[in-house]
Amino acid sequence: MEKREKIMLGALAATLVVAGVLQFSSPGGPPLPGAAAPSALNMDEVLRSVEQAKLPPARAYRLSLLADNATGDPFYGGQGGLSQDEGQAGQGGAVEFVYSGYIKIGPKIFAVINGVEYAHGDELAEGGYVVQAIDKNSVLLERTDGPSGRKFTRRVLLVEDATDKIRIRVVKKR
Repeated sequence: MEKREKIMLGALAATLVVAGVLQFSSPGGPPLPGAAAPSALNMDEVLRSVEQAKLPPARAYRLSLLADNATGDPFYGGQGGLSQDEGQAGQGGAVEFVYSGYIKIGPKIFAVINGVEYAHGDELAEGGYVVQAIDKNSVLLERTDGPSGRKFTRRVLLVEDATDKIRIRVVKKR
């Protein structure tokens, strides 16, 4: 056996001895009934300090929303899990929508989003959004997050292009 092999085996043996001592010397009993979980204790302290602080109503509302939607899963949400997907086009995951107008054919109304016509209830080609409402100034889109079942809504405002405006002139007959 070479010298380096002996050194590696010695380090392995020392590691196993330390692991065994730590495993068998630590208290392994169930937690005491009066002891609270650290996360619950921290959340209680946070709520107590928020109640004592004199916050403006807008901040208090935001904090209450965050507390209501808090989850124990640190990986929940990914990109913007607690947001409404507004203003996230630069973050790589959100899709940018352009609402350029609507078409009314009889009783049916179609919204033109990213150059494609969609009716109420249609699913968009990108982002998994469904058209919920069509207005002359905006479109309301909704997406359901699969694992959590949370619904995200997004209002897309009408984008008008100055070159597409129709000019109407009224000419009086003399």
